Amino acid sequence: LGFLAMIASVRKQTGGISSCYAFASNAYKHRFHNTNMNSFRQPTKWMLRGGALNVPSSSSPSSSSSSSSWNRPLYAATQSRSTSPSSISEYAKASRSIAGNGDSSLKSFGGLTYRDSSSSLGDKEEQFRVVFILGGPGAGKGTQCELLKQNYPCVHLSAGQLLREEAQKKDASEHAALIEECLVAGKIVPVEISLALLRNAMREANGQSLIFLIDGFPRNFDNLEGWTRVMATPVEEEIATESSNDKRNIGVAAVWGVLVYECPLPILEQRVMERSKDSGRSDDNLESLRRRFKTFQAETVPVIDTLRRIEDDTLLKVVDIRGDQSLEQVWEETQKTMNSFIANDVLSANVRLLQAAVSKDVETYRSLCADELFEVEDDTQDGSDGSSLMSAEKVMLIQEGSDEEEFRESNFRCAEMTFVTGQKVSLSYDRTSDSGITFRETRIWSHQGPKGWRMVHFSRSSTP
Repeated sequence: LGFLAMIASVRKQTGGISSCYAFASNAYKHRFHNTNMNSFRQPTKWMLRGGALNVPSSSSPSSSSSSSSWNRPLYAATQSRSTSPSSISEYAKASRSIAGNGDSSLKSFGGLTYRDSSSSLGDKEEQFRVVFILGGPGAGKGTQCELLKQNYPCVHLSAGQLLREEAQKKDASEHAALIEECLVAGKIVPVEISLALLRNAMREANGQSLIFLIDGFPRNFDNLEGWTRVMATPVEEEIATESSNDKRNIGVAAVWGVLVYECPLPILEQRVMERSKDSGRSDDNLESLRRRFKTFQAETVPVIDTLRRIEDDTLLKVVDIRGDQSLEQVWEETQKTMNSFIANDVLSANVRLLQAAVSKDVETYRSLCADELFEVEDDTQDGSDGSSLMSAEKVMLIQEGSDEEEFRESNFRCAEMTFVTGQKVSLSYDRTSDSGITFRETRIWSHQGPKGWRMVHFSRSSTP
């Protein structure tokens, strides 16, 4: 609580969210080469420069013996498997659809590799993007989700919290008694109840451009099967229009990643007992904790192993983070992972915008730019038609075009991406015109709530 209060104080003093660690160090840029993410330190401005963007998967070897974040997961190493490898492989095949149907192949832009996140959800109308947050009770899932919510375009949904809130409704909820019984006994709540609460919460947030952090789910194979059956399958909903009743697909979710916070039982016990002093939670006691941890090892760890199998040919990535580190160190690992997800978003949007500019697709170009870029007075109009603003097509041609140069060919080099904050990113690169002249372009991207990532600034200058 003290750490969060300090963050709030710093944010109030600085007037921004450039870093939760602004109080600890001066701003600096981290230059990132190739895929050496084990040497990464928490930046105020995080820079990618010409190398691969992907966070190493949990199966990737650690490049440094001093860094344990990417070693074999603690939980998987300390518990006996309750599910055979062949069964896990079958579960993985059956669950592949949870990652969406997008193109998972690596692409390149100016030397930066990325995956096209704009293709992950197809053309369905109502869709949600999800990151599962898993770990034992007291591993720090809620704290990290709160920090992510403050600094990134994220919404934190705790399956456990939603269930606890539903249990408190008593007579107002037909499931309250069953949920309370499961929570106290350390048992898994029926999946249909959890999914109904999660879907309702995502729809209420109205955040198709947001990333939903689902805390404490899936807890077992019943949860995973239920998610695959319910959340990865579109539901048709009729929409009444003036002319007819149309249909749209609703409630579809694509899982982008899984963050697994690992922490040994003795530390979890210390944390939960400290938390129990003022949490008011009926399950914050040693007996419930040990049952819940045992359930986690027996039922959730095999699910995590199953999700690892889905990584190979999808956009989904599983990342293991040691939750027994200091709060600052855990947040560093969490932030660099979220930055890798956001980088895919920004590069995908930038490529779409460039393609729209070259093809003169005004509608797509306009949809990827901030509104203020088009609030330009047109000196050639007298305003007699009620508007003196420049047309979107004219703005695009002036902003992207050149009287002397054309950019029909896709020739980009030396790309650099800087995370000013979790919701504002700068992307610079060299771009060579069709006649062979090289320019340096910089585009600033900002996340604008339901509108998603929009370009808010563009500049072009000739290179020496």
